[in-house]
Amino acid sequence: MGYWLRIIRQHDYDNEDEESNISLNEWLDHIASDPELEEPVGPQLNLPVILDPADIGSFSDAEPGECDWMGHPRSDADTIPSFRYEYGAIAAKYPDKHTIGKMIIIARALNAKVRGGDGEYYDDSFFTNGGYPATAP
Repeated sequence: MGYWLRIIRQHDYDNEDEESNISLNEWLDHIASDPELEEPVGPQLNLPVILDPADIGSFSDAEPGECDWMGHPRSDADTIPSFRYEYGAIAAKYPDKHTIGKMIIIARALNAKVRGGDGEYYDDSFFTNGGYPATAP
C-alpha cells in the first residue's frame, strides 16, 4: 500500500469518479523539458560487438513515464524520489516536503493539481500553513 500523492487534471475536481486526463506523451514531453527529471537507465552493455537493438530488448525495468527527480536536495542519497505515470496521473509514494514542492511545480506546468490519497489538495499554501494540505477531503 503506502501513501501516494498524485498530480491530476480534471474538468470537475469535485467529481471523484472523473479520471485524470494527463496524457503519457504530455508527461514524457515534460520530463524531456525538465533537466531535473531523468528516466531511469538500465544496465549498460560494454561489448566489443555491434548488436541490433531489436535483438536485445529493453534493459530497464522502468515503466513508460517513470522518472527520477535528480534535483532533490538529497539526490546523492541512496533513495532518489521518483515519479510514475499511471491512469492519466503522475504519482509519488511517501513524498517528503521537497518532493511535494516539486509536484506542485509540475502540476502548475501541466495545469493540474496535487491530490492526496484522502482527497486533500496541496498547493503553495502547504509551505506557509504549517505543512497542512490546502483543503481537507
